[in-house]
Amino acid sequence: MGYVAVLFASALFGSVFSLAKAPLAVIDPLPLTAIVYTISGLSLIPFAKASFGLQGRQEYLYLFIVTLLGGILAPLLLMYGLQQTSASTGAILSNGEIVFTIVLSSIFFGEKPNGHLGLFAVILVIIGLLIATTEDLKDFETILSLNPGNLLILSSMFLWAVDNNVSRRFTLRASPAKIAMIKSLAGGLVLIAVTLAVGKGSIIAEIRNDLWLLIVIMSISGFGGALLLFLEGIKRIGTVRTMSIFSLTPVFGLVIAALALGESITVFQGMATGLIIVGIVLISRS
Repeated sequence: MGYVAVLFASALFGSVFSLAKAPLAVIDPLPLTAIVYTISGLSLIPFAKASFGLQGRQEYLYLFIVTLLGGILAPLLLMYGLQQTSASTGAILSNGEIVFTIVLSSIFFGEKPNGHLGLFAVILVIIGLLIATTEDLKDFETILSLNPGNLLILSSMFLWAVDNNVSRRFTLRASPAKIAMIKSLAGGLVLIAVTLAVGKGSIIAEIRNDLWLLIVIMSISGFGGALLLFLEGIKRIGTVRTMSIFSLTPVFGLVIAALALGESITVFQGMATGLIIVGIVLISRS
């Protein structure tokens, strides 16, 4: 179930890069992120059945870290970054979350790929991702350039990587549904307060009805649903295996873009997808 949960999480989050572009064209990232995470948190309330009790200072610290990093700063940086760069580049840069998470997990928490086979499999997945989302060297030049949007997205991926490792420890004490609900709802409410404080509250009232439908779908599926399934996967199969499967996010992003926006998928990218799948199979057996 852990593998299935993460697979669905990667598909749902992969849809965000396409779904977010239309609202970001006319809505400021701050109020948009506030709305998205508030709706996401509200949608998760039915899954957090029992009351949420924290025991000890350490659990309060965990909750503060995952809310600040994963529920406020990371999504806000992602939205501002996507506003300044293309959806395809954003999908490529999302690979940074995988690398950052595994590196931090290995350094600070001792959760490393198992043996040479596990390490080789992780490298295989990363190579496959770069191939799947890059068609020529020009794309590499775009990614490595000091584009403010690219730097913002990479920063968001690093913050989510820290969040992922802390959440892994937190899921040993509390259910993923409760963590996801509180992190999303608290983050959304804080961002709404900031939006009102800086005088951007009127933007929310001016959002068109057709965009509201898109925002609600993105909030519930791309953020709320993806976060819930992602945390469930971390709890069941660990950080390294979860991130390796979650690395399919950019691939799902390409497929969704092709179906929804009519973008083509090259044979080159299809072959790379096969490489990623082989890496994931090796990781699951290592």
